Amino acid sequence: MVFYKIFIGDILDRLFARYSARVLFLTLGIFFLLDFILTFIAELEDLSDFYTFNKILLFLLYTSIDSLIDIFPLSAIVSCIVCLGFVSDSGELIAARVSGKKLSVLIFAVLRPILFGLILVIFAWQFLIPSLQDKANKLKFPEVENSFDISENWLYKDNKFSRITSKGDETKKIQVYDLNEDGNLEKVVSSENLTIEPESWVLSDSVDDKTNEKTDNFTWENPPQINFSFSEQSLKHMSLTDNYRYWLSINSQSEKNRVGYEFWKKALEPISLICLIIFAMAISMKSIGRDKSIDRFVLGILIAFGFNLLIKIFGNLSLIFGFSAFWGILLSSLLLLLIGYRILRTV
Repeated sequence: MVFYKIFIGDILDRLFARYSARVLFLTLGIFFLLDFILTFIAELEDLSDFYTFNKILLFLLYTSIDSLIDIFPLSAIVSCIVCLGFVSDSGELIAARVSGKKLSVLIFAVLRPILFGLILVIFAWQFLIPSLQDKANKLKFPEVENSFDISENWLYKDNKFSRITSKGDETKKIQVYDLNEDGNLEKVVSSENLTIEPESWVLSDSVDDKTNEKTDNFTWENPPQINFSFSEQSLKHMSLTDNYRYWLSINSQSEKNRVGYEFWKKALEPISLICLIIFAMAISMKSIGRDKSIDRFVLGILIAFGFNLLIKIFGNLSLIFGFSAFWGILLSSLLLLLIGYRILRTV
């Protein structure tokens, strides 16, 4: 019963949620269409014998979900402001409040489609974007075999050496040289399957190179940290779990802050977006009068771009002063939420 009341609500709650969903779909459609046209024109400039017209269309198909995710925050802010303004202009907001509905309950009803969309965004980041972006890149960029892409990393900790052979961003083989207390080589374990856990490495399907015998899974407790090298593009399209593992693996504090900024920006987007929407709706209800849909639309865009600029500023400050981007993003979001809450109390 409590679940139904909170997430489904009564007739008025469902009515406001439907209004919000319709405006959100309309706003997403408009922004996505504009983005699709601009991207299509840009991709036509790269048309070649390899990157044909059909591949351009497939590339746009594979990257469409990523484009939707990029424009979702802007669409959500604009749609909530326009939706709340619409029900205010039509008198439905006043009627709902006269009937005893709290403004916070009505705002939550407007936010329900946004919350559902954020769940889909997180799911896409984790499970869809990495594979789809990889397919898109293969369509646009031909694979080139280059022996110079192969690199080796040597690490040492607690009487164990490891040699990791990789090609690009993919680990090809790992060898662990296990020394005894006297410093003599006891065994050499090699594997092509490495699983990195928070406190250990697990080499599955491993082989002891000294005896050429297969061994059970070899576990290296409390291993050294691996500093993988990812490009900016792969970092943007990395899954949340891979981004988090990469962040934990970095030794350099400046690099750790840079990668941490990308991770926390994704992980905290549900919180920061909801805080920003409440702030934007409060500003809209306080400063914009009736029948001003265009003004609300422009206000939503300005607030979205302003907050995005603020997040980038905090990201750069975290790189300069060496603090975690987590606090910059979270505190700025909560500050906007507090301001929005205080404004709504006077509406």
